[in-house]
Amino acid sequence: MTVNIPENYVSGGFAMEYEVPWMTPGAVRKLDELVRPEDRVIEVGTGGSSLFFGRRAQLVLGLEPSIEWADSVVAEAKKRGLNNIDIVAQPDPQELLAIARRLGGCSVLSVDPDDGYDRDELQNILSSRAADQLEVVAMDNYGAADLFSRSWDWSNDQVIDSLPGSGWQGESFNDPKWRGKGTRIFWRRR
Repeated sequence: MTVNIPENYVSGGFAMEYEVPWMTPGAVRKLDELVRPEDRVIEVGTGGSSLFFGRRAQLVLGLEPSIEWADSVVAEAKKRGLNNIDIVAQPDPQELLAIARRLGGCSVLSVDPDDGYDRDELQNILSSRAADQLEVVAMDNYGAADLFSRSWDWSNDQVIDSLPGSGWQGESFNDPKWRGKGTRIFWRRR
């Protein structure tokens, strides 16, 4: 599927219109290459990424901190005929963690919520729940210490060591305009 990323990709205002995750362009292109029709996606933080995954995967479950934003994403998905996207809105960080602990597995995981959430903790919970099913992980803003409490300064190999199972490879899509260096994508069995 063709991915269209506008020149002013840093603003993020285009993400829903263009049906793309608000991530670095190289990472978006890599996800386009990796995501398959049979994939089950769990994402924390929704928007253009929900539409992107909904267009490519079997099922998308989004956890969204903002109730108002969740409503707008659901409305946009419906308008575009994407009926495979479900969003659970929960503004309380502790409640969001409790929900994450109750979810089943997924093959694709993207943890990219607003500030105020520990992305490492969410990613660890969700990747542990997914275990061997997990095949793709997206980490946006990976070098931001205020978003990733533990892994913000890890190498790709250190992140791979923290993921369930074996056979992982990864790539960092860095951009000097991006918060936290850029976006990392990890995958296996693709």
